Amino acid sequence: MADEAPPQPASVGTPRSPTEALGIRLRELRVRRGQTLRSVAEKADVSPSLLSQIERGEASPSLLSLAAIAEALAVRPSDLLEGDAHHAPRSPVVRRAERRVIEDPQCRREYMMELDDPYLHVAEVQIIPGGSSRPGAGSHSGRDYGIVIEGRVTIELGDRREVLEQGDYIAFDAQQPHRLLNETKRPVRVLWVMAPEARSDVG
Repeated sequence: MADEAPPQPASVGTPRSPTEALGIRLRELRVRRGQTLRSVAEKADVSPSLLSQIERGEASPSLLSLAAIAEALAVRPSDLLEGDAHHAPRSPVVRRAERRVIEDPQCRREYMMELDDPYLHVAEVQIIPGGSSRPGAGSHSGRDYGIVIEGRVTIELGDRREVLEQGDYIAFDAQQPHRLLNETKRPVRVLWVMAPEARSDVG
């Protein structure tokens, strides 16, 4: 199949964006494991077209999608970004320069925690004027919490819309379809916390 061609190595010295590096690593792992794009997409509950865009460096996944894709490939989420590097004992501190960054043309996400933290997902979300956190509303288990650091953000939440100004806070059941929109002419920065639903298999 055409999508199973081995990934081509980049030219020496060619800089890669975080999104491109993630796509290359994801494709390498998938092909190495002999899994088709469609099979991984089905296991991760994402569309094959989105997964293909991620592999080509044309789209970036949300943290929840990244975790689901990693699970479908039987690796840790951090492995998709770090490669096969040896995992040294962790410090409890994540420095600003160590944040994992995933971005697309409309939205940049700087994750402040280790990507496989089972308790909280914490990110600074930056959305350009006219942009959104994702193409359409999505949902997941657990609860979401947000506070606006800069600007004004509109949150689609089920069949309602909430407009938050700087300093405003929101918390809700994340099973409601939701997304963030910047309908202003200025950039927006939001501190976003996702608390996955507690599971008995999390140690």
